Amino acid sequence: MDLHIKICGFTTEEGVEAAVTAGVNAIGLVLDPSPRQLTLPRALALKSLIPKGVDVVAVCGRPTTDEIGEICDVLEPDTIQLMADALPNKPVGVPVLPSFEDGPDLARRVSRYASALGEEFPLVLADGPKPGSGIRADWNRVSEISATTRLIIAGGLSPENVGDAIALLRPYGVDVSSGVERSVGCKDPQRIVDFVKAVRTAERQLTAS
Repeated sequence: MDLHIKICGFTTEEGVEAAVTAGVNAIGLVLDPSPRQLTLPRALALKSLIPKGVDVVAVCGRPTTDEIGEICDVLEPDTIQLMADALPNKPVGVPVLPSFEDGPDLARRVSRYASALGEEFPLVLADGPKPGSGIRADWNRVSEISATTRLIIAGGLSPENVGDAIALLRPYGVDVSSGVERSVGCKDPQRIVDFVKAVRTAERQLTAS
């Protein structure tokens, strides 16, 4: 088992460098209106610090078709993350990661997406009810989709609770932003290290069980 670790919401070089050194698999650069929003030039500057082998994810929320085109042309991300209710109806040139807000109908929305996609075990991100807020998803509800998707769990994760989330949900990957910050958008290098260590510890425990 090799859990995919994604950290989002970087605004400083220090944070990006700490994440790369800690061994994350993906770095999310937020281009959606939020306290962590980057301009495209700033996103390009941070991207220059990310080596090959670490995925660059453009986190975009609900952009227009023209905005998606500009982001893909200028930033050239490995993946673009979009809210599931704003997915384009045609390919955009890079893989799309759909993000589902938590809610009572989460399983139905994910099932409908999987059916339309026609793909067994689709890759999906299950976020909290207010993405970017640090509010935790309802893990019991998220567990309803964990066996039928390649699940990336997000929303309120931290070094302190990510091991519990992994033990319960057995996800494909985990995604954190505010849980490794010292202030909004400013990542704490030590908390990044602690988060990665907690994930790898939980991973080893699952493998041994």
